[in-house]
Amino acid sequence: MPIRFLICLLLALSCSAPLVKSATTKPSGNPSILPSSSRLEKLWNDGEFTEGVTVAADGSVYFSDIPSGEGTSGQIYKFDPKTRKTTVHCSASGKSNGLMFDRDGRLIACCGANNGLMALCEILPNGKIKVLTGKFNGGRYLSPNDLVILPDGMIYFSDPRYVGDEKEEQDQMAVYRYNPTDGSVKLAIGADQVEKPNGIALSPDGGTLYVAENNNTPNGRMTLNAFTIHGDGSLGPKKVIVDFGAEAGIDGMTIDVQGNIYAAVRSTNRFGIVVYTSSGLELAYIPTETLPTNCCFGTGAEANVLYVTAGGGLYRIMMNVAGFHPSTAPLAKGDWVALFDGESAKGWTPRGRADRLEAVNGELHLFSTANVWVVSDVQMADFEVEVEVKLPEQSAAKDDHFNSGLGFRLFGETKKPKGYQCEIERESAGKNGGVYGIGLGGWLFPKGAKQTTAMREKNKGLFRDDKWNKCRVRAVGTRIQTWINGQLVSDLEDRKSLRGRFGIQHHGSGGVVRFRNLRARPIGSRK
Repeated sequence: MPIRFLICLLLALSCSAPLVKSATTKPSGNPSILPSSSRLEKLWNDGEFTEGVTVAADGSVYFSDIPSGEGTSGQIYKFDPKTRKTTVHCSASGKSNGLMFDRDGRLIACCGANNGLMALCEILPNGKIKVLTGKFNGGRYLSPNDLVILPDGMIYFSDPRYVGDEKEEQDQMAVYRYNPTDGSVKLAIGADQVEKPNGIALSPDGGTLYVAENNNTPNGRMTLNAFTIHGDGSLGPKKVIVDFGAEAGIDGMTIDVQGNIYAAVRSTNRFGIVVYTSSGLELAYIPTETLPTNCCFGTGAEANVLYVTAGGGLYRIMMNVAGFHPSTAPLAKGDWVALFDGESAKGWTPRGRADRLEAVNGELHLFSTANVWVVSDVQMADFEVEVEVKLPEQSAAKDDHFNSGLGFRLFGETKKPKGYQCEIERESAGKNGGVYGIGLGGWLFPKGAKQTTAMREKNKGLFRDDKWNKCRVRAVGTRIQTWINGQLVSDLEDRKSLRGRFGIQHHGSGGVVRFRNLRARPIGSRK
């Protein structure tokens, strides 16, 4: 939450004026993450110190406004994306900070110090407050700050102290694990690992807890850390993935479905939302007018919209990737994710005109007289993806080299996507399993007549036009491999190492192309 010790401590909680105008800097970064045209949009700016932004199941956005004075309790506001109206949801929030809805729609809040409740609480639908846990080992918490709710309902929350004159009844700033089933609390991370914990988040695979260390005292550490979550909820040793050194670090943060970390960085030299990979590599930077505090993704039609609290306001920006919502994520942890449920075309969106897209007897049928891509809601970075495909019967009227494809790492949210295509076509064309860069320079493999001729000879008879054929793609980092019916076809390196959605294509020559057993599983370090 706070900036470095050169800025007064109270400023860390209450100042809404910009320290340095960074509005002249445009958002920048990897185009598979951030559209080049996206800009941060101001939605509301009537608060003092906004924080804890979160989204409800219906798409409504909630956020805290924390006053600096001791005599006022703070509020929780609700923003409606449809009407663009902001209303008060809780008029006396007990100095609420971090917020998150659980699987059952309950709004859980970290309520801080400085005449706040100093507890983990539930904000009831009528705006009243119910304390879930206010003490650990007989002493009051210091100032609960941020939280993350796991799919099973378990809650990790941070407990630092930045402001407030209340007596300190804990001997360390810490991260705790709260069990909503029995109300028990356990120490998860002590000050021996993280001096002053702040923002907290969960990886999409449920295996890593991210904790921002934001110690604003002289020579205090400013780091982003990763902890492996064990089966019993305990945590493995700390791994530092970003060290900010003498600069201020991270306040709140959120995660996208690819596992990237969106962090509210409060460095006076370069503040804003910074997007990191799970290993700490920077992917994108979104400057803010004032010091940012937190961020979260919308849901439903706004799954790709990032909401940001900064200064006394609420902002949003369109991204090229959807957000991950841990509290409502599937409870099962199976390796493979089904891309088609066998019963409907739910989760698949045509980018252009598709004459017919429907589920028939456990198969996904695509008929089109125009070139069209149909894109899945599922996004992954490093993965294996499989599909069985059957082409339509060849037209007797012409030698129709029917062309289709399995798309992967597709990005761009409107019109034709960019990314990669594993070729699916008539056996006579000879490029089944080849890799094409859509909007990225064309064929990666085969390149040129020599490679094409060699590929045709090697794979002759591998693909059967009148049979079901199995296509498999494995993409890890810069390496892309493809298989047709179990035989390796392409094995190449591509320096772009993008990430994005899956898709299927119909080249528009008519006829129904059939797909079944579409599935994918995340692998590697960029799940």
